[in-house]
Amino acid sequence: MLADRRVRAGLSIDGPMQPTITADLDRPFMMMTAVFTRAAMPDVAEFWTHLRSWRLDIQADGAIHNSYGDNATLIPQAGKILGMTDHQIQDWIGTLDPARAVRIQQAYPLAFFDLHLRHRGQGHLLDGPCPAFPEVKFIP
Repeated sequence: MLADRRVRAGLSIDGPMQPTITADLDRPFMMMTAVFTRAAMPDVAEFWTHLRSWRLDIQADGAIHNSYGDNATLIPQAGKILGMTDHQIQDWIGTLDPARAVRIQQAYPLAFFDLHLRHRGQGHLLDGPCPAFPEVKFIP
C-alpha cells in the first residue's frame, strides 16, 4: 500500500506487520487478528497508529494463527487419520470450530472489500458485533 497508490484497501489475516511500518496509510485497512494482536505485538500496535483512514480490528474467540486458511479444515481431517487427539488438533488450529473459522474468513473480508472496493454495503457486518457471528469481537 505504501509503494502503490492503486492498492485501495488492505487486509491482514493475522499478519506480524514486519518490518514495522512507520509511514501513514490513508486507505481503509482491516485486521483479523489472533496471535499477532496489538496487545501482544509492538509491531502490530505501531502499524495501527499509522492507519489514517477507516480501520477495523476483529478477533474470533478461540482462534489462533492456523485457524485462518486451509489448516482450519484440513488439520482435523488429517489428524483423525493420523490418530491425533482432539487436544493435539486444537494445539494446531485453536478451539474455534473449523466450519465457523471458514465462515468468518469468508464473510468479513467479503464485507470489507464490498464496502471499500465495490462501494456497496454488506449489511451491517462491519458496524459492530453481529448475532450471526457471536465469537467475533471488535477491538477498539
